[in-house]
This record gives sequence, structure tokens and C-alpha cells, in this order.
Amino acid sequence: MNIDLKNKVVLITGSTDGLGYKLAQGLVALGAQVIVHGRSNEKVNKAVETLGALKGIVCDLNNPLQITSQFNKIDHIDILVNNAGVWLEGKTRDAGPEKIQELIKVNLTAPLVLTSFLLPKLEASSFGQIVNVSSIAGVEIPSGYYHTIYSATKFGLQAFSEAMAKEYENKNVRVMGFYPGGMETGLFEKAGMNYQKHEPWMFDPQESVEAIIFMLTRSPKTNVKRLDLINHQQI
Repeated sequence: MNIDLKNKVVLITGSTDGLGYKLAQGLVALGAQVIVHGRSNEKVNKAVETLGALKGIVCDLNNPLQITSQFNKIDHIDILVNNAGVWLEGKTRDAGPEKIQELIKVNLTAPLVLTSFLLPKLEASSFGQIVNVSSIAGVEIPSGYYHTIYSATKFGLQAFSEAMAKEYENKNVRVMGFYPGGMETGLFEKAGMNYQKHEPWMFDPQESVEAIIFMLTRSPKTNVKRLDLINHQQI
């Protein structure tokens, strides 16, 4: 029997815009109680109001020491989606130490710290679930252009997902990794990249929403341990 997400409490990091916001929309439509997260009070409050979400949490994941104090506001949780991330591409020699640290903290340290912190509450759920939104860049290294630091953080998140899936095998918490390619979100624009709103290698993030919901609604008997979603046609 597939899982009904109605009334399930879901935390989605980085959910005031982009994929996280669209996923929140999809889950609210299914009756889930979504906890919105972002760095800005204004954006979090607006998203909570617009979505009809359960609550909002403001926390800058670039400062992982804030995580335990800010996310301590969560009393109960069924599903954690580690979605927040930042992008960097270009020559590694041009990546300064502050930017490298930001990518490590947001893309890797924050999911590790937040997951560890919320595990007791996820274990207390009737069936806890964790989805780590990595990237196809955390699986394959492209030729011709480079996002080396970003890939390093996402490879780390892949290792975390795989190890957690082993740690919780045959237990009441299911751990899954989602590995999308480039999507039409603000990720690249926020990083200062001069891409068009739609490039031939980008796809609609709604495809990722449907993929993640598919993962979350599988029977507890099964685990979509890893799902790659990549662009098929360059159009």
C-alpha cells in the first residue's frame, strides 16, 4: 500500500522559491503540513501565508551553528527534504575561500547537522522519511566546463545518502537520494551566472516535484534509494 501524505509534517529546506517552493505547493495540495524554511523573515512569512503552510523557520544555513536553535521549534516531523543549495562553476583557482566555505556549509554541512539533529523526531514518526536533493553533478563529472567545488559537495551528499540508507536499512526511517540535472530555477541566477531563463539543457522543476512525490509515496516495503532525473532532449 502506498503512503498517503495527508497530515504528514514535512520540512523542506530552501522552500521560499525554486524547486523547494514548488514541492511545498505539491505537498500542500496532497494535504501535507509543510514547514517552510528560508533565510529571510519576509520571504518565509510570505511563503507560509501564500501556501497555507504549517509554520516557517528562518535560518541561514551558511551558519550551521544556528541550526539546533532555529529548528528546535519543530515538535514533530515525518519527512525531511534537504533541498537548499548554492551553485558555483568555473575554474577552481578562481574560487575564493569564503565561497568554498559557503558551498561546503550550505550543500553538505547543513544537511548532515540538520539530519542528525532531527533524527530522534523522525524515528518517533510512524514512518520517517528523508530525501536528500543532491545533483547529477554529484554523480558524474562533465567535460568541457567545470563546477568542481559544487561537485565535491554533492558527491559528499551522495555518500551521506548512501551511508544513511545502509544505517537505516530495515528500520522505520527511509533515506533516499534525488539527483536532478539543470532545472529552470533561480539557482544559477543567484550565483551570478548569465544564463537564459530556459537553456536547452534545463527542464521544468515540476518534473522534479512529481519525482520526489513518487519517492515519498512508495510503500514502506520499498525504497527508491536513488533517482536520477536528467534532461533527455536538448530543446
